[in-house]
Amino acid sequence: MGPMNTKVGKTLLRHWLLPGIVGAFLAAAPAEAAVLQSWRFQSAGNQLSFVTAGGVQPQAQLIADPVRLVIDLPGTTLGNIRQSQRVGGAIREIRVGQVDSRTARIVVELANGYTIDPNQVKFRGLSAESWTVELPSPQRIDAGSGRTMPTPNRGEIAAASTLLQDIQVGDTGIVLQTSGRPPEIDVKQASDRSWMSVDLTGVTISPSLGSRNRAVNSFGVERLQVMQISSSPPVTRVTLNMGNRGQDWETQVSSNGGVLLWPKGSTPPTLAGQGGTATIESVQLRNNGTELVVRADKPLTFTSGWDRQTAAYGITIYSANLAEDVDLPRGGSGSPVLWVRQRQDKPNSVTLLLQPGAGVEILGVNQPSAQQLSLQVRPGSVAVTPPDVPPPDSSPTYPVNNPPRPVSEPDYPRLPNQRVVIVVDPGHGGSDAGAIGIGGLREKDVNLDVGLQVAAILQQNGMQAVLTRRDDRDVELEPRTVMANRVNADLFVSIHSNAIDMSRPDVNGIETYYYESGRNLAEYIHRSILESFDVSDRGVRRARFYVLRHTNMPAVLVEMGFVTGRDDARMLADPAQRQRMAQAIARGIMRYAQAGR
Repeated sequence: MGPMNTKVGKTLLRHWLLPGIVGAFLAAAPAEAAVLQSWRFQSAGNQLSFVTAGGVQPQAQLIADPVRLVIDLPGTTLGNIRQSQRVGGAIREIRVGQVDSRTARIVVELANGYTIDPNQVKFRGLSAESWTVELPSPQRIDAGSGRTMPTPNRGEIAAASTLLQDIQVGDTGIVLQTSGRPPEIDVKQASDRSWMSVDLTGVTISPSLGSRNRAVNSFGVERLQVMQISSSPPVTRVTLNMGNRGQDWETQVSSNGGVLLWPKGSTPPTLAGQGGTATIESVQLRNNGTELVVRADKPLTFTSGWDRQTAAYGITIYSANLAEDVDLPRGGSGSPVLWVRQRQDKPNSVTLLLQPGAGVEILGVNQPSAQQLSLQVRPGSVAVTPPDVPPPDSSPTYPVNNPPRPVSEPDYPRLPNQRVVIVVDPGHGGSDAGAIGIGGLREKDVNLDVGLQVAAILQQNGMQAVLTRRDDRDVELEPRTVMANRVNADLFVSIHSNAIDMSRPDVNGIETYYYESGRNLAEYIHRSILESFDVSDRGVRRARFYVLRHTNMPAVLVEMGFVTGRDDARMLADPAQRQRMAQAIARGIMRYAQAGR
């Protein structure tokens, strides 16, 4: 704590506090007015407790001259309670009052010559209506130096590596403008999503920073608070009080100085002095394919992560375009990276998709300079090189010519709120036609048509569908399972058509296979198909198919019928019946998801 003469205390010094070790005291904002029903202060443990009728959101600050802890309860009025309590000693008294028509206040006033360390004030929310505040033992202020608050003195500020200089609320997000080295950040969110905090490690609040408690009223954020929660090492906390609890947020530390916060799915804000569209001048693989380096002519703002649509690792660079003469690299034989492709999701943004080989670990993206990105990969310990999988199409939609409408008999079940991710795997493809049946019916064509329609139905009904292939192409077994595991899918369904010798057209019927955890899923899909088709039931069976043994989630393989069977081949060759089959498979998947099994 830095010295400060108490005579300077004539200037009001407010220091906003944050929650202690139990989490935030920023509870859910009350839906209606609360009433302060009771409070008490226990001198033995320096503990203040209070109870309200209705949830409250305490806001605390330490104020100088005289030193006092002020706890405001917005949206709260006083009940029939006592107004004060004389304590004596280092804590002079506790008072309660009504600041305005909607704010109650509790004041802990210290005796002259005493202060408390705000970093040791701990708020404990037993519920939204019941709170305790644990105060540290008051300490004497040195009469010569006036040691009071952990507010950095000029020497400490000069020595600080990074200062929080300004906070800007723009059209697309919030910018925490810093000077010095880029900070490390730690983002936390309340379980009820009523607040989000961003801790800036190594950052000290600049004396020139304006209001530390301000209204935002944009992007679903009601208020923003800034607090110095630690001086050694310095840690600054920025807390967003959320009005829209359904909004997810992106955060990024910029090497150009600052932290960007913006609603997920939108364009990030721009740092001061970083305007204009950047041109990506080069994208190169280096160090034997273990590093992807992106260079541009202006500072870059980006997000990165696994792309569930393609199972590739994506880097989305905002306010940027790719120079016309840039050649995207393609890994050679044995390279950890199979290919790099571009996708244009939005105007003025570029997404680079990188497909690592089997066993390759993505170590993440760093920003050595404002105009450069570096993505590091680590080859697996076992040298396994998957076959050369063609890059995904640029379009994020599923190419179904006539996407089926959800069936109404019976209606699809209501799905859980959390979006389920399912990999749909149309078997075979390309040079691998699978089985050839009656009239030249090819299994790969039937599988793809039904698979595309299953994915479309799932998408239309709130699930996230990922296809292992979208057209007639070769995809070996290993890349199919690698994709499912890499996107951390919830379910895997491989779609096939059965076959036997052409001399046995009497063999018809459906079979559904599982290996371990997929049995319940297999039974749901199998029963759903039998509801829609009067076909022979050949049962749900356990099998050691590659795609079932090498996936990390419940996985099944559906044999929709025999392309060599007299009855099944007629059904599988009919587009209308294939649509019914897709509807039945999708319905079984959604019933399983709704059951939460």
